[in-house]
Amino acid sequence: MNKPSAGLLLLLIALPIAGAFGVVHDQISYSVSPEYFTRFKFIQFDLLDSPQPARVRAAIVGFLASWWMGVPIGLLITPLALMHRNGSAVFRAGVASFGIVTICTLLFALSGLVYGYFQTQNINPANYHGWFLPPNLVDPRRFLCVGYMHNAAYLGGVAGIPVAWAYLLVMRFRIPRQVAQPLDSPRLRVSA
Repeated sequence: MNKPSAGLLLLLIALPIAGAFGVVHDQISYSVSPEYFTRFKFIQFDLLDSPQPARVRAAIVGFLASWWMGVPIGLLITPLALMHRNGSAVFRAGVASFGIVTICTLLFALSGLVYGYFQTQNINPANYHGWFLPPNLVDPRRFLCVGYMHNAAYLGGVAGIPVAWAYLLVMRFRIPRQVAQPLDSPRLRVSA
């Protein structure tokens, strides 16, 4: 595979990778607060009355809410990946970089969930005037925790980009290790 083909493939696979992350993310979110979906996301994505099981609908929401993030991530990662020596190296480095962004995003999301847990020990609705809070929530704390998680995931995606760039630069410009030669190696023999 040549470098342009590898770059194009990276741009294309960024979309399903981002969508798959959204599926996993929203399965975790649904486990924390089904109400976040039944009272908000399923309505937002017109899936409230769908015959699909709730977990499937949560996966659909996750994919639809996240696939598009593959566009900016792919556009920001691929040019630096193209600095690598050949198409195979471009592809490997790009996929590893997508993995780095995904891991950063997941860590931020989970940190947001934990942060939300501590922030919502005492809920003052005035602190959430810009948030969508449906009336009569059964468990508003869990609903808010998932909101923190979702917001933090977007921050994680942004924060993961410079980490991936650093990885790409280090991998491209690292000095290859010299393999130690045995003392009787022909290259080390001194002629008399």
